[in-house]
Amino acid sequence: MTTVSTPLRPGGRATVVRAGGYSIRLRHRTLAAILGSLAALVAIAMWSAATGSTALGLERVWAALIGEGTKGDEFILWTLRLPRLATGLAVGACMGLAGALFQNLTRNALGSPDILGLTQGATSGALIAIVLTDAGLQVTAAFAAIGALATGMLIWSLTRGGDPSGYRLVLVGIGVAAILAGINGYLLTRTTIVDAFRAVYWLTGDLSGRDWEQARTVAFVLAAGVLAIVLLSRGLDALRLGEATATGLGVGVTGTRVVALVVASVLTAGAVAVSGPLAFVALAAPHIAARLTGSTRSFTVAAIIGALIVTAADAVAVAGIGDRQLPTGVVTGVVGGAYLIWLLIAHRKKGVMS
Repeated sequence: MTTVSTPLRPGGRATVVRAGGYSIRLRHRTLAAILGSLAALVAIAMWSAATGSTALGLERVWAALIGEGTKGDEFILWTLRLPRLATGLAVGACMGLAGALFQNLTRNALGSPDILGLTQGATSGALIAIVLTDAGLQVTAAFAAIGALATGMLIWSLTRGGDPSGYRLVLVGIGVAAILAGINGYLLTRTTIVDAFRAVYWLTGDLSGRDWEQARTVAFVLAAGVLAIVLLSRGLDALRLGEATATGLGVGVTGTRVVALVVASVLTAGAVAVSGPLAFVALAAPHIAARLTGSTRSFTVAAIIGALIVTAADAVAVAGIGDRQLPTGVVTGVVGGAYLIWLLIAHRKKGVMS
């Protein structure tokens, strides 16, 4: 294996690692962003594990992790906090990857599951389960996943007659989201007060009460999504050069777009089914990653930033206001809404919105 450091414009220097007939180019700025965001994620995760209604402190957390803590500390950490933390990490990474995929597909700053209607589709599925079948958490999660996937397929079917990118996909997604919002409002009027409370709580998005089974489920979805993105990376890079160039390079343009849309939909479905619709995470994570790396193709950093946003928001939600904890979605909604306003103002000053 050999490594060669080469200049790279405009993103700085890069190191090319060669092993046999394979090579990979590692941009120094991207490596710095990965290491920095991972360090921040570890710090936030440790803080999250140490704080709560019963403060443990870092020493007690470490002792419980290695099996040298008290029974009470180990129960709090391994049964209550770590499953919630693991679920949040996987959910955030799924949302970061889904947002990065959508923004690469649409080549639009507003490309995300929130804007394109997948979150509303998951909401429709969950409301159908709650309102019409009086289902429990597992069935509600399954219906939410089905709703997100069905919405993704609907958007694809409505755009497959032309180039499903840019404003076309965004506008179709906004239209589908508006229709689903009306359906969701109707479903809420058809339920009892108790079921309406359950539905509204789910719509807010939260990580409380999550267990290891749910963490494993969303982790499996994340692993499958990462593998699919690795396999799609060549096609996605070619699409950035234009449809004609990608076709000339032997890339199946339609197939790549369809598979990428399906993968993004599955990632969104897996995350939303477990946590509910945590607003704006999928929108903000790819933008922050792009600013850190100088590239819109850094899926790794987008996944880490997504996990960081959800973990930090959940830690703030647990701290709450006074003695009252907040739903995780309240924090992501407030912070993400402010970020969206800033994003729109920044793009307006530049005179572009894509």
